[in-house]
Amino acid sequence: MQEVCWLPELINFSDYNGDWQKYENVIYSIFKTDFIDTAPVFQKSQVNIRRHPMVGDKEEAFIHITHQDYNKDGERLPDMRRCERIRWVRSFIENYNCDATKCSDCDGIKIWENDAQRGTDKRIHLLLEEERYIVVLERREKYCLLITSFYIQYDHELRKKLKHYDDYKKLQKG
Repeated sequence: MQEVCWLPELINFSDYNGDWQKYENVIYSIFKTDFIDTAPVFQKSQVNIRRHPMVGDKEEAFIHITHQDYNKDGERLPDMRRCERIRWVRSFIENYNCDATKCSDCDGIKIWENDAQRGTDKRIHLLLEEERYIVVLERREKYCLLITSFYIQYDHELRKKLKHYDDYKKLQKG
């Protein structure tokens, strides 16, 4: 895995001797640099984050891209696959136009849009199939909002995402 030329290295929890607080400080520092101190741009629109509600002293967006609601009860717990890929989020946004003609390491990022579950804003999905990783943005009138990002663990989940992409491509053609 991780042969794509523009993907940053993973930030491994094991490199911090199992010290969650130290590890969380490191990944939060990366998040802060990538999304609070500066902002990436996607298709000429700045990408902003949800800052509220705060979860302790961390922005909601940070918790959402590093934690998972395993029991679907609203309690989010750290997800190491999300945490170790913290640098990938901005990298996906900035390299969204990577395709097989520009990069010999992958087939490129698959991009599709669909209506958000609530409201009329469009959700943009950026999927790198080879790495089983996805970033989801929501297009707003003057900016994009980072919704989530995660590693796709199960094959059936990946197949579902690829079907959404294929359906979108078919719609675009005709």
